[in-house]
Amino acid sequence: MAIRRTHIDNVFRQKFTFLDRRILEDYFKDDVLNEETRTVLQEQWEQFDAAHESRLDPVYYKLYYQLRHQKGGITGFRKRFRDYSRIAAVFVAGLLVAAGVYLSMHAGEETATLPVEFISHTGFRNQFRLPDGTSGWLGYGSVLKYHTDDRNRRIVDLNGLAYFDVVHQKKQPFVVQTPAGLDVEVLGTKFNVSSYQGDRVCEVILEQGRVRLGVQGHSVGELCPNERVVYRSADHAVEKSRVDVSDYVAWKDGKLILHDVSLEEACLKLGRFYNVEFEIQTRRADDKKVRLVLEDESLENALKLLTMITSVQIQTEEIKVLNNNSYSKRKIIIK
Repeated sequence: MAIRRTHIDNVFRQKFTFLDRRILEDYFKDDVLNEETRTVLQEQWEQFDAAHESRLDPVYYKLYYQLRHQKGGITGFRKRFRDYSRIAAVFVAGLLVAAGVYLSMHAGEETATLPVEFISHTGFRNQFRLPDGTSGWLGYGSVLKYHTDDRNRRIVDLNGLAYFDVVHQKKQPFVVQTPAGLDVEVLGTKFNVSSYQGDRVCEVILEQGRVRLGVQGHSVGELCPNERVVYRSADHAVEKSRVDVSDYVAWKDGKLILHDVSLEEACLKLGRFYNVEFEIQTRRADDKKVRLVLEDESLENALKLLTMITSVQIQTEEIKVLNNNSYSKRKIIIK
C-alpha cells in the first residue's frame, strides 16, 4: 500500500481533519510507509523559507517532523534551532496542544475533570478535544483553559476565537467565560465565540442547540440557531440578529470572510489571520466597508484586494531580528 499525499498536503495546508492526522500517524508507525512519508515531508521541509512564511501552521508541522525523526530527540532539536527562538516558541506551544489533544482522546473517566490548557498562536489554528469529550477549533492568537468548578460545572476560560461542539451532560452545564464578562452557558450544542482581551465587543454565533447568555450572574437573553449576538462591555449593549452561520465559522476551514466591516476591524482580523501587525495612519477610509472572502490567498494578494476596496496606500516593513535573537512580525502600514 502506498501513501496518499493528499493527507500530508492537508496537514501542511491547514485543512486537515482528525482523519488526516490519524492517517499520518499510521504512516509513521508502518515500517515501509514510514520511509516514504519521511521522504515527502523532507521535500516540504527543504522547500520551506521561514523568512517568507506569513502563516505559522506550516512552521509547526515541519518542526514537528524534524523533532520526531532527528537523532537526539528534543535536546538535539533545541540545540539545532536555538537561534530560531520565535519559531521554536510557536513549536513548543503547538506541541503542548497536540499532546493535550492526544491525552484527552485517550483519557479515562477519572481524568474528565482535570484542568487542561490549549494555545493557538497568531497566524494558525488548532483542533482540540476536552477531557469531557467536547471538541472544536481554537482560532488565531487564542488561549483556552478548561476545568470543573465546585458547582460541578464545566468551565472554559476563553481569550480569543473558538468553535465548540459540546457533549451533552444534563447535570453538568458547560460555561464559556470571556474577557468581556459575557458568559455563555449550554447543555449540548454547536456555537462560535469571539472575545479577545482588549477587543471592544464579544461575539457569539449559534449553529445548533440553545445557549443562555449572562453578565455577572444576570441573564441577558438566549440564542436560537442561526442567531448572532454582539455584546459591548463598555455600555453592556446587546445586539441580536439572524445570520448565515457558515460565514462566521468558515475560519476553522482556513477561510476568512469579512462582510461589510470597518477598515479597523478588517485589519485586526487580517493581522490575526496572517500573523502580521497593522498600523493605520489614515482616517480617510473610516467610512469604507470591507467585504472580502479569502481562501488560500497570499498576504500580498489580500493586501491588493484591500487597497482596491478602500483606496488606501500600503507600506510593508519586513521581519526584523531583534536584540534578543527573536523576530518581529511583518508590519503593514496603512496610509
